[in-house]
Amino acid sequence: MLYCKNCRLVFSDISCCPICGDNSAQPPQPDDICFLTETDPLPAGMLKASLEQNDIPYLSSSSIGAGLAIRAGAMFERIKFYVRYDDLTKAKDLADGMFGSDGSDEAEVYS
Repeated sequence: MLYCKNCRLVFSDISCCPICGDNSAQPPQPDDICFLTETDPLPAGMLKASLEQNDIPYLSSSSIGAGLAIRAGAMFERIKFYVRYDDLTKAKDLADGMFGSDGSDEAEVYS
């Protein structure tokens, strides 16, 4: 497993980050903040509740910001979730259970 500090992505099987192409990835450390998933606001609320119920600390950010989401509507908003590397496996299991892991859902869960 390798960790890209630019994208906060954990990946394997390749030597450079699949998002930004950076080839200076290193093995992840326990406290590294890792990208978990990106989803729409409604499933994001369910994921937040699930992470909180399982005592998994997380960070979330909106792709367009609250002001623009209010103005343009939630249909353009995407929420990104990040968790510590130590919690990534458990959080991925929760997200996969909610959104499925076959790629047919609207959330994107990366490994």
